Amino acid sequence: MKINLFFKTFFMLLISFSLVFLGSMYYSYTRFSPMYIEENIDSVKNSILSNAAIIQQGTSLENTSLMNLSSETAFIRYKNTTITESIGPTFLSNDTILDFVIGIYDSETAIQDGKLTYYVDLQDDIYQISYIYQFEFDDYLIVSTKIQSLRHVDQVLNNINITQSIFVFIAIVILSLIISRSIAKPIHQIGKYAKDLSNLDFNHPLNLKRQDEFRDLITALNEMTFHLKKAFSELHEANQKLASDIDYEKAQETKKKQLIMTINHEIKTPLAVMKGMIEGMIDGVGRYKDKDTYLRELLKQIESISTITQDLTYSLRLEDKKTEGDTVSTEAFASILQPLEELAKQKKIKILKHIEPATLSMSAELLSILITNLVINALSYTTEPLVKIDGSIKQNQYLLVIRNRGSIPESELVKLFDSFYRLNTQQEKGSGLGLFIVKQICEMYGFPYKLFNDSGDVVFKVLIQMHS
Repeated sequence: MKINLFFKTFFMLLISFSLVFLGSMYYSYTRFSPMYIEENIDSVKNSILSNAAIIQQGTSLENTSLMNLSSETAFIRYKNTTITESIGPTFLSNDTILDFVIGIYDSETAIQDGKLTYYVDLQDDIYQISYIYQFEFDDYLIVSTKIQSLRHVDQVLNNINITQSIFVFIAIVILSLIISRSIAKPIHQIGKYAKDLSNLDFNHPLNLKRQDEFRDLITALNEMTFHLKKAFSELHEANQKLASDIDYEKAQETKKKQLIMTINHEIKTPLAVMKGMIEGMIDGVGRYKDKDTYLRELLKQIESISTITQDLTYSLRLEDKKTEGDTVSTEAFASILQPLEELAKQKKIKILKHIEPATLSMSAELLSILITNLVINALSYTTEPLVKIDGSIKQNQYLLVIRNRGSIPESELVKLFDSFYRLNTQQEKGSGLGLFIVKQICEMYGFPYKLFNDSGDVVFKVLIQMHS
């Protein structure tokens, strides 16, 4: 059965204090009275021994320090079978003194200390103590004193002790409670704190105002918690990164599989057409006898497949071109747009551009791919010979807008960003990957983008993060 630490400590302290108190009471009770008697006996004995020499030399008992003893003490000098000097209460006569001396010497309970012999007798709650000091044969100093027993005093003390015991017991209980609480409370809090740590809960710091060993323990626990929290955070970040990498690899694998299936579908048709045209030209069958005409058509099919494979290569390798901390200046727009302006001249389309200077937070190569795909798409589908390119700073972000004349059905706007999706128009066909690549780049960086119709124009807008 589990016992609460507070109660266990409380009862241990209560029992310990009580045993010490009762032991001290018993010791004082059993030792106080005998100690009182012993002190009186020793006092008289020491006084006799210290005066024995001068008394033997003939000094009167009245001129010794024996007179400082209790008035209840009687002194007799017995020499040559005669009492030569007597002071104090009379308790022996010349006829009885010899029997008294012989009786003490013959007593088994008499105590002998050199030339001094003394005998203690308790009569009617009074201690009668007799001392005999032998100077020489037939020369004695006899001292008799009375000491009142402390039995009545003991009774009074016992009554006092009982009252005192009640108050002491209450004090012991209170003291035991205080000490038990001071020990059990921090241990309970430390235990709760350790349980929180075992549940990986680091949000409840341990704060105890202690100035003892608990303070060192709490400091060590808080330091350990800091390292655990740091290690757990690093492990959590590593797990998240690992999970993100796994999800990324899965997404890449899925994308590759989808692209492979799409490639198979998209390239299968032009390859079949090319094969039929080549076989027809080789065999000289029907209209394929005009090899010059159909060789040109065959070249267009090959260029179409080349465009698809080039765009696919870009699409699969976009993530490899992005690195942390990439920046590019808008001055790069000039070199990016130069070949596009040449293509516009061939198509007899004018490009109007307005580019504000800024530094963008993205790869220069990915910026080139983004702009190239958007401008080529605008040049391919504009209904008038004009394409506008505008770059401006808006609220600490760079707004890139590409506008061309035309209109796209609202149901087709979102689909245009899917891979290999093309509008059903009479305009020239592309690979169907241009806007898909644009979408990949924008989502890679987290740039907001949108394609919409605006009063007879098709407009693409993207907000590019600026380098601070």
